[in-house]
Amino acid sequence: MDTGVDRASAVDREVGEVRALGFAAVHPDAEPRSAGRRAEVKRHPALVPLSHDHHAELVQARRLRLASGSDVAEARVAAATQYVAAFFTETVSHFRVEERQLFPLLVRSGGSSPLLERVLAEHQELRGLASALREEAAIGNVGGETMVQLADLLDANVRREERELFPLIEQTVSDGDLRALDLPSSLTAASDR
Repeated sequence: MDTGVDRASAVDREVGEVRALGFAAVHPDAEPRSAGRRAEVKRHPALVPLSHDHHAELVQARRLRLASGSDVAEARVAAATQYVAAFFTETVSHFRVEERQLFPLLVRSGGSSPLLERVLAEHQELRGLASALREEAAIGNVGGETMVQLADLLDANVRREERELFPLIEQTVSDGDLRALDLPSSLTAASDR
């Protein structure tokens, strides 16, 4: 049985992980960082669910990178299979939210940009790498190279969106338009189904 204490501990752990990545923590007891540490990124409330997804993706990238170095083929296949299942549910859902709802607001508000085009190209490349990894896992022959490529691109894409694209969106798109989005977290939406 899940108790309130268990949930509170889980929230505290997640907040700590989010803070370690430099993202703003959404926690009622959140305190400012001490001097000398990198400042937290303050995110528009409408974008916070996507930032939470990004955190989960960074964790996935780390797991892929770690598994890629395994000398045990079964361990690489298991890690690849787990990641591919998450990618084609949670990550693809996340991409859809960004590509169909959020990014069009940026285009309408300020036009397209090379940054947005790059992020969209990375989404396509990530889909291709995930498909290749799915094929490798299906035949039981997962090489570490594909895992590392995917992990590196996933990490770079998340950090680019958080550090460059989201700030551009926050500067360009009106507060009212962002609030009207009412974006769900794709991870939450996927687990509620």
